Amino acid sequence: MNTFPRGMSAALMMLSLAVSGLPAGPSHPAQEYVEGEAIVTFRPSANLNDAQQTLGGHSLTLTKHYAELSRHRGRHTGLVRAKNRTTAELIAELSQDPAIETAEPNYLRWVTGAPNDTLFTNLWGLQNTGQPVNGPAGTAGDDIHFVAAWGLARPTTNQFVVAVIDTGVDYTHPDLAGNMWTNSAEIPGNGVDDDGNGFVDDYYGYDFADNLPNPTDSGFHGTHVAGTIAAIGNNQLGVIGVDYQAKIMALRASSNGSNFTTSVIIEAVQYATMMKNRGVNIVAINESFGGGGSNSTERAAMLAAGSAGIIFCVAAGNETNNNDTVASYPASYRLTNMIVVAATDQNDALAGFSNYGTNTVDLGAPGVNILSTLPVSQAGTRAFVQRGSTNYAANALAYSGTTTGITAKVYDCGLGNPVNFPAAVRNNIALIARGTLTFSNKVANARAAGARAAIIYNNTNGNFLGTLQVSNNWIPAISLSQADGLALKAILPTTATVVNTNDPSQVYQYLDGTSMAAPHVSGAVAFAAMNFPSETVTQRIQRVLANVDALPGLKTKVRTGGRLNLQRIVDTDANGLPDWWELQYFGHLTGTVPGADSDHDGMSNLAEWLAGTNPTNASSCLRLIAIFTNNPNAFVVRWPSVAGKHYWLERSTNLLTGFNSVVQTNIAATAPTNTATDTATL
Repeated sequence: MNTFPRGMSAALMMLSLAVSGLPAGPSHPAQEYVEGEAIVTFRPSANLNDAQQTLGGHSLTLTKHYAELSRHRGRHTGLVRAKNRTTAELIAELSQDPAIETAEPNYLRWVTGAPNDTLFTNLWGLQNTGQPVNGPAGTAGDDIHFVAAWGLARPTTNQFVVAVIDTGVDYTHPDLAGNMWTNSAEIPGNGVDDDGNGFVDDYYGYDFADNLPNPTDSGFHGTHVAGTIAAIGNNQLGVIGVDYQAKIMALRASSNGSNFTTSVIIEAVQYATMMKNRGVNIVAINESFGGGGSNSTERAAMLAAGSAGIIFCVAAGNETNNNDTVASYPASYRLTNMIVVAATDQNDALAGFSNYGTNTVDLGAPGVNILSTLPVSQAGTRAFVQRGSTNYAANALAYSGTTTGITAKVYDCGLGNPVNFPAAVRNNIALIARGTLTFSNKVANARAAGARAAIIYNNTNGNFLGTLQVSNNWIPAISLSQADGLALKAILPTTATVVNTNDPSQVYQYLDGTSMAAPHVSGAVAFAAMNFPSETVTQRIQRVLANVDALPGLKTKVRTGGRLNLQRIVDTDANGLPDWWELQYFGHLTGTVPGADSDHDGMSNLAEWLAGTNPTNASSCLRLIAIFTNNPNAFVVRWPSVAGKHYWLERSTNLLTGFNSVVQTNIAATAPTNTATDTATL
């Protein structure tokens, strides 16, 4: 949008952000828990010594004591474990003790999704132009309106944190490392609890599943979630997060990358609440998991976090269930500080796997074909065979050894039976035909024969994907197409180079699930906090839920009947002026007329917003000052500028024909004043 002051044109340009799939996963039994364990809450009259004595009478001790939560609730709570009693027996016994208020199972929770920024066009949930993504095409506009939202965002240097309780986060990922929360009061790796919070070396967060300071991903799920929330933006790499200025606190709650226990989740929530109360600006906790069984202590921990100012963004689940009738936890707790999220697809329909519920699920968000970060340790590979000036494209066999390049003689080794390997293949490369034996047998035989690498070529047209089945000390093993394999075989023996190396660019993957939808909302909550930092939890949730895009397909599926709209969060009346800006200059969040000239300086309110000038001060507007020089064919122009803005300078020798001669484009602001010289003939 251009603004043309008198004389020449200094037209403002807003700095706008130009900016392999799996099924949704199996259902799990309605209620699963850790056998022989229970989460126990004592009555308020019992102090910690009383509680321990009570448990001693049952031949039990506190395996874990939730100290922060106990202090907040005024009653002691912890985990107990019995070697010779089932959970049912344990709960039946403890429930009869008058000192004990509740005894509940330690339920299992499950990840609910199994399913530029150079990959921005693949992020249909942020900007859907109808482009094909991972196969299917979408419908233009069926997205959260990310680009428009960030064009209205409030500049800030404040740090807003989203805690991710999940399988962990790969904090070394190049698209996440710069946006990881770090504990400034902790010296990493020194084995000391520097900040006295009860956790040693909790620099990026903590691993509550193993009681260790390293919260790196035990699978891939948490890293994917973190990328959707806050992957670094405008770094010419990969993807971008919904709030790419937020920070991620990694709270690992799973050792196997698949499930979580309630007790560990409670510990992670308790930690986040404690750190919030110690001054870390945590605005949301993402919980992309679910399972059966309500637990009052888990619920209480989440409420305590809400009292501290934290919102939970929770996945609705992937069982195609109506959560109004089939409960899934934590989604079904229905807390005042909770947003429950269903998954939508590229055409704004409820995903086929997604849970729903007009009373228990709040809104939809993109959750199908969602591209996000993959742990670097699980990066894809780049494989090929080079012979002279010829490169043969290859695929790495799963679990294969890697190499940046093995150069040696290649020998024909038939079908890879032990008798097919010539003695000369030792310390060289084996070329093997596909067929008869498994790939693992072929490669094991090649290794036994002393080969340094193995090439398996197809027995039909094209190449193939194969696996060595298990992790082992495999030599590099790759596959070729039938045509390339036969071409190589025809010139044997010959010298070639086998390459099978990790490709650092392949650290992204597509996943489906409400696990992928929830982090879109976590990012939106952080975005709301960034723009409206003084709002309460209730106001922030209302800002998100009251401003969805209403969709016919969601009307009878979720409470709001709509899908997340990031733009409406910052501009609720859709007048092109962000609510925070209207509040700053006019004292109200909505209702300002964009075309009005409030200070009568010749610029509309909308033009003042775009220019970054004060709409209530007539002396604050975008005006050019021309300074003529001794050169008759050049003069200097100056204008007041605002940090973060970019400008487009045009000129004209005849105002009747308009401004049609470009002097300079994409001029970055050098606040408070920009200067440019026009040397064209006047």
